[in-house]
Amino acid sequence: MAGHKRTSQPTNTTTPRPVKRAKTETVIETFGPDMLRSILAFLQPKDALNLSSASPALDAAIDKSVWRYVLLEQCGVEPTLLKPRTQLRKKVVGLVEKKSCHHCGHIGRTKQNLYMIKVFSQHHGKKLCGMCIQYPMYHEIGLQDARRRFKVAYSQLRTLPVRHVSTGKMLNLQHVLDLVASG
Repeated sequence: MAGHKRTSQPTNTTTPRPVKRAKTETVIETFGPDMLRSILAFLQPKDALNLSSASPALDAAIDKSVWRYVLLEQCGVEPTLLKPRTQLRKKVVGLVEKKSCHHCGHIGRTKQNLYMIKVFSQHHGKKLCGMCIQYPMYHEIGLQDARRRFKVAYSQLRTLPVRHVSTGKMLNLQHVLDLVASG
């Protein structure tokens, strides 16, 4: 095919380019940090993080003074722990991960306010506040105790998932309560 000449002209059919949307800049900075602080006063720190990651404009509007307010007022951090070079947003992220209840998101100001589930169940390692730790979904009951307490037949309890321990079989209390309510 060397030396072959094109006899037809190439067609100039260009595909239409998609029309770009005009970027609409919203001026969030007009609110100011005082307005953002008053909004964040009603939110948990986890919600403040979600709000800041909702849009780049909101993330830019929430400045160091707002994160400082969240740390001092909502997370209970001592002012002496906040050094000038501290990355405040990262500190809020760390506190939310370490000191918040897995169920309701409440921030425990001290580690004594949170309880970790140490039993090797489906909830192992979750940190819960004093209110959420009392929910039946986080408690276990022995198989024989469930039969005696709720007057449930063994054949019904056999359908529930169990955790084997040296003293017998453990059932999730919420599963047992659901079984009793349905039957």
